[in-house]
Amino acid sequence: MRKKNNASEKVKPIRRQKTITARLLSSIALIFFIAVSVITLAYNALPEWVYYLNPATRLYFAADEIANAYGTDYFTDTLRDIEKGYDSNIEIYAADDRFIYSTLDPDRMSLPLKISSANTVDSKYKLTYSTSQGAVSTGDRGFLIKTYDGGNIDVDFLVCYFHLPEGERIEVCMQVSQVISTTKIDFIVAFGFFMSSLSIGFFILILYLRKFSKPIDNMCEITGRMAKLDFSKKCPPTKLIEMTQLSQSINTLSDALDEALSDLSEKNAKLLKDIENERTIDNLRQTFISGISHELKTPIAIIQGYAEGAKMFYEAGNGKAASEYCDVISDETVRMNNMIMRLLEITKYSSGAYEPVRENFSIRDMVRDWYEKNSALFEEKGITSENDINPEYIGNGDSIILYSVINNYLSNAVSHIGGDRKILCRAEVLGDRYRVYVFNTGEHIEEKHIDKIWDSFYRADKALSRSQGRFGLGLAIVASIQKLHNQDYGVRNVPGGVEFWFDIKKSVLL
Repeated sequence: MRKKNNASEKVKPIRRQKTITARLLSSIALIFFIAVSVITLAYNALPEWVYYLNPATRLYFAADEIANAYGTDYFTDTLRDIEKGYDSNIEIYAADDRFIYSTLDPDRMSLPLKISSANTVDSKYKLTYSTSQGAVSTGDRGFLIKTYDGGNIDVDFLVCYFHLPEGERIEVCMQVSQVISTTKIDFIVAFGFFMSSLSIGFFILILYLRKFSKPIDNMCEITGRMAKLDFSKKCPPTKLIEMTQLSQSINTLSDALDEALSDLSEKNAKLLKDIENERTIDNLRQTFISGISHELKTPIAIIQGYAEGAKMFYEAGNGKAASEYCDVISDETVRMNNMIMRLLEITKYSSGAYEPVRENFSIRDMVRDWYEKNSALFEEKGITSENDINPEYIGNGDSIILYSVINNYLSNAVSHIGGDRKILCRAEVLGDRYRVYVFNTGEHIEEKHIDKIWDSFYRADKALSRSQGRFGLGLAIVASIQKLHNQDYGVRNVPGGVEFWFDIKKSVLL
């Protein structure tokens, strides 16, 4: 059975996600839709008796007010307040069933304290009901719906009746159509109040959640930046204690990660540099071993041969010949020592173990110093030298080892001079550095040798004799010193000869 490879499984697509505010707005819209639907359905589908609940309750409390005012001098005022406030009609019947009070009576006066003694009201002001239905009794009170015969139109009334302690019967009436319309209006007002309150509540909730969700959005953005190793942005404080604590924790984590990654980057850079230095040293070691082994074969063979010859002449009593052989051996050892010292010099500059001592110096004075030291050599070989470097050109670097660059370039020029036997040193400004040129008349360097002359032990002119003491290391030393100063160097064939060049950084304020 083939095993299931978890790494190769397809990742299930993530459902489209919503923000907290978007989810809340969707929920609010759904709640509004449900509320409006339910209320609309209730408004149109509720049974008719439901609409009687509110006015029945009002009439019940109206009866309480009338009963409490019974026997007082403000009884009549209470009746009129209820008639006006409840938009109702009131009829009162004495214990002997006489009709003694009606809202419809325009001449109604104040009732006496003992209302049963009140005068009889004309029966034309009495509501004459043709039928009654739906009687409901609650103790000494009752409710029923009566139909008033108004001629062409029958009007239904909701009637609340009750008896006073002396036996009087009071009926408080409200028109059913008015009851229903009033209830519906109350229903609409209540619905509007409910929806307004709900809207205000949701609006306040949205504002609160926005204050809550905005810091979360900021944290998501900042943690996303942190995932991309960008720690520049921080979480601002908020008015919520928990969110502020979380923001501070994220900021602390960001700073810790930034510091850790910076420290790690520095250590990685240092490690890479150390590895590169080790690799360079290893390459130098291999170059040193291969070069020295190749270059020492000839002088060692010469020393061995001359040592045996000197011994032979010494035993034969020929002291002069033996002395000459010893001189050759001495010269070869000096030559071997010079070569080894040059190799060690290249190794020191290229390994990174040497830190250049930077100082300001005059480039023209450096070239003039070399000219003066080798003036006898120029005279002997018939060489014309010229120093065309501006005295105001002040370089910056390790003047001691940079003098080796001048020495190697000019020594190389003397060795390869030809034609008009002329050497010229000049310089020009290139931005923040000077470029120094060393020109000598003579034959051009072949293109195949241009890039190789900077290698150790490489000699383009194989015909140079060993007596000149040249090992092919001078230009390799130049390359090492320039790399140590992070400056360029090179050579080019020009009309009439060859021109070597190297860059020196401009002086700085010390």
